[in-house]
Amino acid sequence: MRVSFICASFNYKDYISEAIESVISQDCPDWELIVFDDGSKDGSQELIANYAKNDKRIKFLTHPNNVNRGLIETLKAASQDASGDWLAFIESDDILRPDYLSSKIKAFNDYNDAKLIFSGVDILGNKKIQENYIKIFSRRDDLIKNHFNIAHLLRENIIPTFSCAMIEKKLFNSLDFNSPIAQNIDWWLWAQVLAKHKVIYVNKNLSVWRRHGDSYISSINKAKMPDFNRKIFNFIFDNNCIFTKLFAKILCNTYIFFNSEKVRKLFGTPSRLMCNLILGALYKMNKMQADLVYYNL
Repeated sequence: MRVSFICASFNYKDYISEAIESVISQDCPDWELIVFDDGSKDGSQELIANYAKNDKRIKFLTHPNNVNRGLIETLKAASQDASGDWLAFIESDDILRPDYLSSKIKAFNDYNDAKLIFSGVDILGNKKIQENYIKIFSRRDDLIKNHFNIAHLLRENIIPTFSCAMIEKKLFNSLDFNSPIAQNIDWWLWAQVLAKHKVIYVNKNLSVWRRHGDSYISSINKAKMPDFNRKIFNFIFDNNCIFTKLFAKILCNTYIFFNSEKVRKLFGTPSRLMCNLILGALYKMNKMQADLVYYNL
């Protein structure tokens, strides 16, 4: 398995060195790192170029004329330049554990028909952020291990950061990248994979997800979430019969209504309970069961 790491970089001079160093520190040395900068103006390009100069495994790329084209176009361009059969990702403000790559290769060797491998993450942020995510990840781990239903993707992305995911390059390049919300491109892509392919979850925290005020995900336009959810629904219920799909679509729109920011603020707990009831009904109606392996190292 030849793996190309992809790092999309944009104005993260304070973090990019730590991200690159974490790839260099992998205990499995056979890798390629493509750092594709999206028009940074903060001096980070000089740092990246220096790493590429001193390590032939690292490539430093930019868009023509050093223009800014956004995360989606940067990921697509980087993947086209990758020489590996698989793509692993590291966000330019995250960190990988030294055994990130070797652990995932081990999982793939045991389940070599898998197309996507993801793992647990640690959180780097203030105390409140850490406490909140520890609760979220504990619940999510139980969900993945015991009762994951693909309809759950209407509620959340179970793969929290690009930095914990590794995917077959051929499949990645065949996916639909037209996410209604650019910041949710990972959720959009992984939903397509989970709906149709074997996926491995490695039950070990192999990356560190840094959360801070400048995080890309913090700028999501919540007004676009209804459109995003409706299109995620199409991935989930694609193979159901027309009658099931029609009724499920009505339930999905009802879920979107009760899950909207205004309604949740107005009704509070009753709104959340209604969302849970609707999701429960969608779980029972859904005929697409994810082929998700819970892998203990």
